[in-house]
Amino acid sequence: MEKNELTINLEQDLNEISAMIWAYMDKKYIGQLRTKLNGYRSECESNLCKEAELIRAVIPFMPEQKKILQFIVDAIIYNDMIEKSFEKHKEIQELYRDDNKEKEQIKKLLYKLIAFKLVTAVEKGSIK
Repeated sequence: MEKNELTINLEQDLNEISAMIWAYMDKKYIGQLRTKLNGYRSECESNLCKEAELIRAVIPFMPEQKKILQFIVDAIIYNDMIEKSFEKHKEIQELYRDDNKEKEQIKKLLYKLIAFKLVTAVEKGSIK
């Protein structure tokens, strides 16, 4: 007489479920966010402020400082991307509005830092 055995591999099942959830999240949210960010990046790179254009122009003449100069240009682009997203999503502005202007500036800076971490994670593929 044969026994019908049920083999349970909980670790494998959890890995498969996790992969399905992440695939869904990527398709539904992260992919859309990545597309928007790419649009913001393209727009900001094509409309760089004069300071960033100048820094970018001197990079070839200062190879020792290339890394830090490129970091500054990237920081300007990220700031512009975040500002653009704040402009297009007015509901975000409600999160940091405050009657106390100093407090509002600090709150906005915190939201920008959080947005920066999110943007860089999405762009670098850290969120999969």
